[in-house]
Amino acid sequence: MMDTLISLWIRELRRFNPQMHLMGPAMLASIEEELQILLPLLGSIREEEIADLGSGSGLPAIPYKILHPQAKVWLIERSVKKCVFLRHVVELLGLTGVEVLPWDPLHTETGRFNAVLARSFSPLSTLEKVCRRILHEGGRLYYLSTGGPPVLGEGFRLDGIFPEESQGYRVHLAAFTRLP
Repeated sequence: MMDTLISLWIRELRRFNPQMHLMGPAMLASIEEELQILLPLLGSIREEEIADLGSGSGLPAIPYKILHPQAKVWLIERSVKKCVFLRHVVELLGLTGVEVLPWDPLHTETGRFNAVLARSFSPLSTLEKVCRRILHEGGRLYYLSTGGPPVLGEGFRLDGIFPEESQGYRVHLAAFTRLP
């Protein structure tokens, strides 16, 4: 079932990407390979509730939800047209426990979450500020990147970096805790 849902999501990405620019052409061309690397990393995260910052295409939150069907997932995306895509995919895949939030967390009060997931957050220079606004103290940030972990201030503790590699392509999962 998981493979069917992932394949359906990828099909919709390819169908809508020309009009919506959900991800870069190179990334879309290698999405299956990227998922081979990301799925084990996402599988290692065990949060019952998690918010995805800058959901855009649904990566990594849609695969996370497919891996953890019992989890409650919030997709935070400031682009209204990308929110339309996200709602379409959530409905098409029959995912429950997913809420699409058309918010810019830098300028909208979003509430607080115990866990946040992000991949290639842009602009990276605002990640710390956004996380201070939306993460509870003691909350966890999971950041996926092909480079090293983002540099966050003294209000965050880096708990670990978990690499995954395939065919010379490496992705890191950096786990942070927001300090009081």
